[in-house]
Amino acid sequence: MIPLLAFLLGLLVAVPAVHLAEAAMTHRRAGKPRCPYCRTPLPPRQWSTTLAYLTGQRRCPACGKPLRLQRLVGEVGLAVTWALTAHRFGLTPRSIAAMLAVLPLWMITVTDLESRLIPNRVILPALVLIALPTLLWGPPVPGLEGWRWWQGPVGALLGFVAMWVLATLGQLLVGEGALGAGDVKLAAYAGFVVGYPLVIELLIVTFVLGGTGGLLLLLARRGNLRSAMPYGPYLVLGTVAVLLYHVELTRWLFGG
Repeated sequence: MIPLLAFLLGLLVAVPAVHLAEAAMTHRRAGKPRCPYCRTPLPPRQWSTTLAYLTGQRRCPACGKPLRLQRLVGEVGLAVTWALTAHRFGLTPRSIAAMLAVLPLWMITVTDLESRLIPNRVILPALVLIALPTLLWGPPVPGLEGWRWWQGPVGALLGFVAMWVLATLGQLLVGEGALGAGDVKLAAYAGFVVGYPLVIELLIVTFVLGGTGGLLLLLARRGNLRSAMPYGPYLVLGTVAVLLYHVELTRWLFGG
């Protein structure tokens, strides 16, 4: 029952979080959910994109266009992450902290998929809010036993530097549009969340996911590197994977 309740609570929290993320993306005040195309206020039954799709009401009643799948990804992604966290680790202080830490990650997933933007109005407050707790209580990794105050900051620094190098190389080889400053800040946040040394696993998993996903999208679309999926969602998936399966990943990657 606890994972089911965590899923439902995650879905409930994700609905306003997704709309706040879109408001930050478009630099407008948060208000009642609206159709992304005609800006008509949506009826309450369509405030949750997940519920709208499940009940067959996936189109705007005014313009008839379908609600964005990116919203569905954000809602379901957060709900599933919360359910898996509760299933694997129960409701401990550290697992609850992990559930809160992934909230801005799924908000950013929505904006990055929609417009290839990682809004400063989301990522900068998230960085501020994650920094102090990791100094006082360590990274919010469920099952973490023993920690040092510097693990979060060092993880953030390594994530920042690694993504900055990758972004610089991407701009030199591909040009503008490969990776941006938002991805660098997101990598720093992810480094705070998992800390050192798990940030190494995070970077490996993210690079594998990004390389594989980018190759598949390029083959499917027959486009170029600039048309591939934005990198933010891969960072989010990598962070979630490390939070949930860091023990298994350590054994698989390093034989520990």
